[in-house]
This record gives sequence, structure tokens and C-alpha cells, in this order.
Amino acid sequence: MSRTLTLIGAGWASVRSSVAHGRRTDTLIRLRSLLARPDLPTSVACEAHRLAGELLIEAEQYPKARRHLRLAAGLVPTHAQTFYFWGLAHERDPHGCDRLAAKQFRKACGLEPGNSTYRAAFGRAAVRCDRLKRGVRELLAAATAAPGDIAVIRVVTEGLIEAGRLNAARQVLNKARFLCFEIAKDRELADLWERVRFESARCAQRETTRHRQDAEFATDGGRVVLPFVRLAKETRTRTKSESGSSESTRRDVVSIPRPHFPRLRVRRADR
Repeated sequence: MSRTLTLIGAGWASVRSSVAHGRRTDTLIRLRSLLARPDLPTSVACEAHRLAGELLIEAEQYPKARRHLRLAAGLVPTHAQTFYFWGLAHERDPHGCDRLAAKQFRKACGLEPGNSTYRAAFGRAAVRCDRLKRGVRELLAAATAAPGDIAVIRVVTEGLIEAGRLNAARQVLNKARFLCFEIAKDRELADLWERVRFESARCAQRETTRHRQDAEFATDGGRVVLPFVRLAKETRTRTKSESGSSESTRRDVVSIPRPHFPRLRVRRADR
């Protein structure tokens, strides 16, 4: 028994060493061989599946990542990070499902309500599922709980932009720029600020273009065919059908509207 634990400990140590040196392919190979052992403890197996899922997400192998994370959640269903990575595997997959991502993020929030990263991810996923009120509420709560966390602020800003709440995104970024003094963080916040400005300008330009298109007929000065039929003159002609009975055929003639002059009253003195 001690020899088995020693081999498992050595294998897990080699896995951690590969992760520390950034050798993702070697880490996945060692994890695969470690998970193939039938006597692997539950805690180690759960951690190995979770690590394999995280590495496969970075490698953009999302179906395999979801399979490992599903096994990890089955072994330890109370670990919030497992459900968070599971949600990322759905969210980052081009063929993934935003609804399933929101479901996993909501589970992670339920296990760790105070984690702003999980809450911001759930808010953005809710916005993408057209649950705007719930999503915006979660995003603003995450920004309030962690106003200086750049990773959280980035997710919150993206979610608010997708929800169309540009004023709220400006307020969040103003507070974050006031609290962050590091140069790298300030540059990232400046990039987010420029993105919000770009989205605001784009929305304003689209609104202006729409108003111009609506006012084109009013400013053109020419004749306009209205999108509805107006009965101006009705003439009926009698036609004789094959059975001998006469039928009435209606023909509508559209006239051009003429200018209307106000009618003046005629006084007796003018007669």
C-alpha cells in the first residue's frame, strides 16, 4: 500500500513539475497515465481531471475538456472551480452553448457566492442568453465587490457592452481607473475605455443614420409612393361573365395630392 502511494505521489509530483515548466503536452501525457491507474484516490483523481480540463481549454480542445471536467464534478460535486472551468469550456467553444455555460457558472456562484470572478462570468453568460436584467445585476454586483480586479472588470465591461449598458460600463471603468495605480493595469483599463467610446460612437452613428433614412422622404421634395393603398377615385365597370350575369369590377385610380389653401371667409361688405 505504501509503495502504491509512493508511486502515485511521484507521478503527481512529476505532473506539477511539468505544469511549472510550461510543458503542456508532457503534462497531459503524464495525467493520462496517472488517471489510468485503478487505485487512484478520489481527491487526486478529481484534481487530475480538473487540471486536464484546464489544460485542454488552453489547447482549444473543448469537448475533451468538458469530458474531464464532468468526471471531476462527478467525483467531487462541491468544488466550485470545476464548474467554472466547465462553463469556460462551453463559453469559449465556437460550437458551444451559452445556456449550458450560464448553468455551470451559476453552480459555481452557488458554491462560492463571494467569488467575483464566478459572478461576473455568470452575468456575462446570462446577458448572452437574453436574460438582461439578471445579467446586468450580477455584473454590477461583481464590479462592486471587486472594483480593483482587472480580470473581473474586463468581464464586467464586456458584458455591459453586450447588454447595451454603456453608461454603466463608463461608471465601472471610472471607478476602476481611480483605484488602480499600476501602469499595466492603467493601460488595460485605457484600452477598455477606448472600446466603450468606440461602441458609444458606433451606436450614435447608427441612430443618426436611421433618423436620416426616416427623414429622407420629408427632405427630398419629390413624389413618394406610400406603403399603403389610398383610394382616390373609384370607377365601376360592368362586365359580363360566361354565365351571363353581369359583374362589377372596381378600378382604383391614384391621384397626386394637390396643395391645400386655406378657405377665406367672405364678408357681406365684400359682395
